[in-house]
Amino acid sequence: MIRFTVVEIGEGGTVACSRCSSEVRDTTFRPLDEVLADARRVCEAWDAGTGPNIVLAGAEPFAHPDLPRIVSGVVEAGCIRLAVDTDAIGLRSEGNATGALIAGVRHVRFSLLAGTEGVHDALCGVPGALEATRAGIRTFRSAADAQGLDVSLTAVVPVCRHNANDLPSTVAAAVECGADRVEIRITDGGMDLRAGIRWITAACDTGVVNGVWVEVEGLPFCMLAGYDLHLADAVRVRKGAKQPVCGDCALDRVCGGAPLGASTDQLAEVAPPVFAETLAAQVLRARATEMR
Repeated sequence: MIRFTVVEIGEGGTVACSRCSSEVRDTTFRPLDEVLADARRVCEAWDAGTGPNIVLAGAEPFAHPDLPRIVSGVVEAGCIRLAVDTDAIGLRSEGNATGALIAGVRHVRFSLLAGTEGVHDALCGVPGALEATRAGIRTFRSAADAQGLDVSLTAVVPVCRHNANDLPSTVAAAVECGADRVEIRITDGGMDLRAGIRWITAACDTGVVNGVWVEVEGLPFCMLAGYDLHLADAVRVRKGAKQPVCGDCALDRVCGGAPLGASTDQLAEVAPPVFAETLAAQVLRARATEMR
């Protein structure tokens, strides 16, 4: 998988579930020189294989007053692959889409909270947001095709208890507007993973049927039996000796594993760092039930 390093251009502008947090943060942007200084440091220190690769994130790129200069400056710093993390609404303008392509943007990561219009719009608190995002992605794809350029479009889906049951529809919506990859992220530490597994599995199936890769970040292997290939590197085997695992798990060969009754510290080595304790508790409960 191609790795990208995030360079923050600001904060407060990412798409997130309004029901999980009612906090409203003002969007602020970092000065041009600070952003470019970070980009140069990333490029100079790059040692992760093919690259350097940078994603501009943290705030809506197409709202940044210096975006054209940021993009050109990042490319001049030596960036090989440049991505933007966006709601894609700004890409509805053919001028923005074409300008981004000319400047060097080839990877777009756009956020979807749901594939059902009413659900997405309600969760992000912006009426018409889903259709605006889809229109932006279609415009960018069309502009790239017109110029004969290959681009990569990734739909990023932050998953919580409020949108888990719409995951299959979300993947379908991503496919419909031209995504070639979907990244599912478990962002809600209080979500009932056991109840959500069927929707996550169905989302993976939707991607398989449509020929689009769906990757899941935030689940230990044993929570998604049979879908180990769809799990992100965040939950793959860590360095060091593998510990004994819970018995007859079909994924024992590839799972990082932890002993039944393991402490949350041990399971944190298997689970992703975000919400590790909550995930650990859910895994232990699931294992205890299955072992009875």
